[in-house]
Amino acid sequence: MHKELIKEAIDSLDLIDIHLFSASVKRFEDIDSEHFPEEMSQQNKISVSAEFLEPVDKGAGPKLIHAKVEFSLRFIVEDEDAEVTNLAEIDACFIAKYHQNNDVSDEAISEFMKFNVIHNVWPFWREYAFRTAAQAKLPTPMISLYKPNNKG
Repeated sequence: MHKELIKEAIDSLDLIDIHLFSASVKRFEDIDSEHFPEEMSQQNKISVSAEFLEPVDKGAGPKLIHAKVEFSLRFIVEDEDAEVTNLAEIDACFIAKYHQNNDVSDEAISEFMKFNVIHNVWPFWREYAFRTAAQAKLPTPMISLYKPNNKG
């Protein structure tokens, strides 16, 4: 995490919205919150991408950045031959919208995407995953506090 670059982006961006874009829950085996294999574990995945939208009138108004953050968790069982069986999964994609008020370097935007966007959306993902698992009667997922990779 490069704090100077993140500060450059923070000084030029305003968060205007976070919303759920798409979501799904799938069950591949008959498991529920009370009956699941003891050896079951959870795998997590995060993906971030951004779309930069220019103002309609090139000289007027701020640019918009739509950051798409995709989260996924799977409940799995791995056998002794490292064969993985997928029991259930929860997926969600959120859009975080930002106004870009000033020019920002590509490096600053990149650092912002790696840390701040995920940090902004993480509580929405955690709430969605917990609520969806409860409604689907799946085991309660482990969604810890977001811990970025602290390099730099």
